[in-house]
Amino acid sequence: MKKALSVIFIVALITAGVVIMNSCNKEISQAWKTEGYDLSVPVLGQDGWYMVFEDDFNGTSLNENISFGERYQGSKEIWTTSPHAIRWQSDSQSQPEQACWWCPEMVEVKDSNAIIHSRYEENHTCNGACPAKGRFTSGIETRLIEGDNNSNKGTSDTMLFSQAFGYFECRVKLPKSQGLWSAFWLQSSNMRQVGNAGTDGTEIDVYESAFIKSKTSKMGHALLWDGYAKDGKCSPYITTLEQDLYDGYHTFALKWTPEYYVFYIDGEATWATKDGDVSKVKEFLRLTVEIDAGDGWGPHGQKIGQFSHKNEDNEDFMIDYVKVWQNENYEQFIREDSEFSGSFDLS
Repeated sequence: MKKALSVIFIVALITAGVVIMNSCNKEISQAWKTEGYDLSVPVLGQDGWYMVFEDDFNGTSLNENISFGERYQGSKEIWTTSPHAIRWQSDSQSQPEQACWWCPEMVEVKDSNAIIHSRYEENHTCNGACPAKGRFTSGIETRLIEGDNNSNKGTSDTMLFSQAFGYFECRVKLPKSQGLWSAFWLQSSNMRQVGNAGTDGTEIDVYESAFIKSKTSKMGHALLWDGYAKDGKCSPYITTLEQDLYDGYHTFALKWTPEYYVFYIDGEATWATKDGDVSKVKEFLRLTVEIDAGDGWGPHGQKIGQFSHKNEDNEDFMIDYVKVWQNENYEQFIREDSEFSGSFDLS
C-alpha cells in the first residue's frame, strides 16, 4: 500500500510493495452483479460452513481467549505484530522523519479491541532498529518473517495461521485522520512467484480506507498477483456507499471460493470477481495501518492528506473482532505452494 502517480492517471494499488502498474487502470464496471455469483453471506452451520476461529480480543495481549472451532488443529498462537522495520522511506531526503515505521510498541489490546496507534515521536524507544524521531504505526498478522524484517518478501515465512478459501470478516473502526489508511488483507508466501497467474497466490485486499477526502462515501477492494514489478497484475474496484464508513464500527468481509471472490461491507456484497484465476493456496491475514510518506498520497490513486505531527489529531485503528470460517466443500481444491514453479519477483 503506497502512493500513486495520479498526475498521469495511473490507478495504483500498492499493497505490500512498491509498485505502480498501468494494468491497474481499468474502467469500473457493475457487471459482476449479473454474472451469476452467489452473493449471499454464509451462515455458520449451513451448506458446509464451520467455524475455524473467532477472536474478540478480550484480554490484555494478543492470542488471549480466542475461540477455536472443533475442527481446528493448528497453533493457538496465531497473531503477531507486523514486521518491525521501516515501511516507507520518506518522500523527501531533507525530511527523513516522514518515513513510516512499523513498530510493535504501537499495538495494544484493551477494552475488547486490538488497537493500532499512529504517532509522531521525537524520543521513540523500542527493542528494535526504529529511529528516535519519526512516524510510527503497525498492524497485526498471522505470519512471522524469516530473516531480515526489512526484506519483507515473504518467500520463506513461518505461518502462524493460514487458510485457502473460506469466509473472513472483521469489525473495525477506521482511523479518521489525514495521511492514514488501514486495511484488511490476505497474502501468500509465494504471491511474488511469476507465471501462474494468481492461482499460486494473490494479495487480496478486502478493503483499504484511502477515501477520507472523498466527497462521497467510498471504499476500495483489490487483487494483486505475479509480484509487484513489471510482471505484476492487479484488479482494483472502488465501491460507492450510502453509509459513512468513517463513523463508528463497520464490518468488512471476504467470501473466497475455489471459483471466485465476493467482498462485503456491512453485510452487503460490494464486488465479486474471478480475476487472477483465483488463488488456490493458503494465505495469512493482515490488519494494518500505514502513513503517507510525506507526499499525502494513498492507494487507489487517492489524495489522503498529510499526516499530522500533533498526535491529538491522529485516531487509532480499532479492531473489534476477526472471524474466520471454512467450507468443507472447498477443502478438496486446496493446493500446496510446492505444486507451482516459476521465478520470484524479489524487487
